[in-house]
Amino acid sequence: MSFTIVPLQGLGLPVGSTIPFGTKFVLQSVPEWLKQDESYLKDLSRKERHDTLDAKQALVSEYYANSLGYPDPEWTGQQPKGIQDLRLQSAILANMSIWLIRPTPIRFTIAFHALTHLEGREIDPPVIMQSPREPPLWCHPRDGSNPILPRHLIKAGKLFERLSLVPRKNAIWAAIRAFWVALASPQPDYRYPLFWQGIESLFGSEKTWKVSPRIRDRLSYFLADTPAMREKICDMVEACYQTRSEVVHGRWHEGPDLEDRIYETEGIVRTVVRHIADKPGMLGAFLSPKRDDFLEAWVRSKSLAPPQLP
Repeated sequence: MSFTIVPLQGLGLPVGSTIPFGTKFVLQSVPEWLKQDESYLKDLSRKERHDTLDAKQALVSEYYANSLGYPDPEWTGQQPKGIQDLRLQSAILANMSIWLIRPTPIRFTIAFHALTHLEGREIDPPVIMQSPREPPLWCHPRDGSNPILPRHLIKAGKLFERLSLVPRKNAIWAAIRAFWVALASPQPDYRYPLFWQGIESLFGSEKTWKVSPRIRDRLSYFLADTPAMREKICDMVEACYQTRSEVVHGRWHEGPDLEDRIYETEGIVRTVVRHIADKPGMLGAFLSPKRDDFLEAWVRSKSLAPPQLP
């Protein structure tokens, strides 16, 4: 067997805790053999070594591979992809899933790929072969002290499992990619437009006119439970989108107002993704080539209940 180990910073669950993240990972204690591999860890930077040794839990994936770049048998694309690279991408999605359920500073910056078979020999303990780096997730300053409980992580594991079903090259995949790049960008003028790029991937149209009213109306019907709530969401989206335009056109100013808009936008993003994943039929609707027609019909119906799902 082989392993991908992703130590998580900022997480301290009770010893022995195990939480499944779909079929790809188990959130568990960092394996002792990784922390004891001094010959490999000594070549890391001081901060990487500290973060690895300090981590209490990690996303741990166990699978068959006898080499780096071993083809992932679950990959269905035309060209084979290495299982280690795809496990790293899944770790990014798992980290985002935690943020979608409970925004906190939990993140990772380095992963470890290890083999138990090398040149025809079985090896115990596993040998670390590669340690790819990733930019860390940055949460909003107001979320920096949020506590996280096992129940949040259980929900995150289930959300990750559903989002893992999303294929490539569609509105949801484009949105997820934009959201992750936003989360990896602490600079507000980079971060903020990327969140709206992802929202537009989900709620935009092939038509390029009246973008702001269309996004506002579609989001409000999708998220609201009452007419009063819909009006409130309309006002919030309109204000947030106006700020997005100011940032994109270079007319933004740092300060509490911008922080407010970013905080509200991040709340919209989390709620939207959870609704798409949780509400019956919505994942399929947003993956459908009729997504645009479905959302337009919803707005025209002037009903908070969705029309017939595509």
